Amino acid sequence: MTVIFLRMVLAASIAGLSAFGCDEDEDGELFGDSTRLYFHNQLTQSTGGSSDDVVVDFYVDDMNSPLSEDRGYTESGNVSSNQIELDDESENLQFDVRASSSGSTLINGPITQTLIAGDRYTVVMMGDTTLGNSQLKSFRYQDVDVGSGQIRVRFINTLSRLAGDDLSVTLSGGAQQLATDLEYGGASSYNTLSAGSTLQVDINNQTQGVLIDQVSCNVSSGRSYDAIIAYSRFDSDNDQISIYCQPYS
Repeated sequence: MTVIFLRMVLAASIAGLSAFGCDEDEDGELFGDSTRLYFHNQLTQSTGGSSDDVVVDFYVDDMNSPLSEDRGYTESGNVSSNQIELDDESENLQFDVRASSSGSTLINGPITQTLIAGDRYTVVMMGDTTLGNSQLKSFRYQDVDVGSGQIRVRFINTLSRLAGDDLSVTLSGGAQQLATDLEYGGASSYNTLSAGSTLQVDINNQTQGVLIDQVSCNVSSGRSYDAIIAYSRFDSDNDQISIYCQPYS
């Protein structure tokens, strides 16, 4: 009887470890003390040059080996993620972005960022090479359940040539305001909206009181998005903009 009882206790202990000893991420891999970074390069060059001039290497923790290299201007919302292993539940790590051609830093870096285990971040390189206003910003994703038939979205302003002006965002075809006083390098609060197959919004220069453009991105019901307001290409004119929507489950 005693042997049987001990076997039952051992089996229960193993089952408990299996259920609670580790977590999994959205891809079904072991997550543990790690985090995920979604890196977007929205660095522009408004005068002259070529696309090669805005190609960058992204460094995290190891300043000798890039986490992501030869990353050109991002023209898509759905970028692949990089997994970072942490030594604790949170850790301060160094970040740097360097020009792939010269190896020179683009952000007066490295800078220190705090990462929290299990969390995910949209990390955006932005600025214009001719204006000297380059910066690297990270935006922590807030994990909230999104109902069927809805999406959840926040907006990130990377329009570096309008750095002195604030943006506002409204839902196209309606009066619903989604963001106001959105500074360059800033992010709005989250909005919960009814989901269609497309998110279409008006991007306004709030400071000057003019419409910049009407833009859209593809979305799916039940998901959250970081909608990055950016120039359509690295050398686009000021009124040629897009939104690149980074999805989260």
